[in-house]
Amino acid sequence: MGNLPATALLWITLKSGFIPAEYLNPRFGLSGRGLLVLAQMLNRSMIFYFKRFFMRALFILPLLILPLFAEATVLTAPAAINTIGSQRMLTQRIVKAYCQQGRGVNPEVAKQQISSSINQFSAQLTNLLESATVPESIAAVKKQEAQWQTFRTLAQTPPKADTAKQLDDIAEGMQYDAGELAKRLETALGKPQGKLIRIAGRQRMLSQRLAKTACLQSWHANPALKLQQSQAQKEFAAGLITLRASSQNTPATLKQLDLAQMQWVFLENALSGLDTEADNNIATTSERLLEVMDKLSNQYERLGN
Repeated sequence: MGNLPATALLWITLKSGFIPAEYLNPRFGLSGRGLLVLAQMLNRSMIFYFKRFFMRALFILPLLILPLFAEATVLTAPAAINTIGSQRMLTQRIVKAYCQQGRGVNPEVAKQQISSSINQFSAQLTNLLESATVPESIAAVKKQEAQWQTFRTLAQTPPKADTAKQLDDIAEGMQYDAGELAKRLETALGKPQGKLIRIAGRQRMLSQRLAKTACLQSWHANPALKLQQSQAQKEFAAGLITLRASSQNTPATLKQLDLAQMQWVFLENALSGLDTEADNNIATTSERLLEVMDKLSNQYERLGN
């Protein structure tokens, strides 16, 4: 500040009227008191312009961001089969996480899973609605949309055993209908990759179904859940065999199948309940198995495209 010419400082300060003349030193520029006043003046100016910039940003940014979320994607046939498989999985995942939250099994993680799964399901449902062209498919997706409204609302309520049963009942209907739609799209696609995408997607769903049934059994005993878990274990093991036998596999998909087999052994051990940390082990191993099967499903989708 001391290097500024005195005449320049005088002109600025006198024109602005912010600094009284007694705070000026014509020879050295500003006195100590003058420097303080000038700093305060500049500080007020910076705050004023920052506020203006911030308020404009608040107005403009939503206009830039919202279209990214609102715009639906038209899916290819392989992508539609994969997305429907993901929807099947999410119905089971939400019930599983709701149950785990209610039973105190990693409750904060479970709560986050519910939130992220709801967002994912809603976004994917929008894409499916945009992509469905055949009347039968449109009707099936519209039915999912109607069921989803009730399901989503229940999933965000405080966890209770009775509500968990309601959720599971709705989830069962939704995942079955989605499975039937996936079969129809697989037939329409007419490629061997369609079956691989569908089965890998079902494996993804079964990983969450197994964790869900184990949790619900711990919350309220039900013989039907025991049968459901046993059936899901058989289906998952058979699914791995079917996928591995396909001639459409690549080195990358075979590597994922090896990883899936390893994680499957871990999940089966956790489901046996022989260890003292069965609940936590089921929660973590089912997540790792889901990650592997999700990647495999996406690989098969790329082959189908």
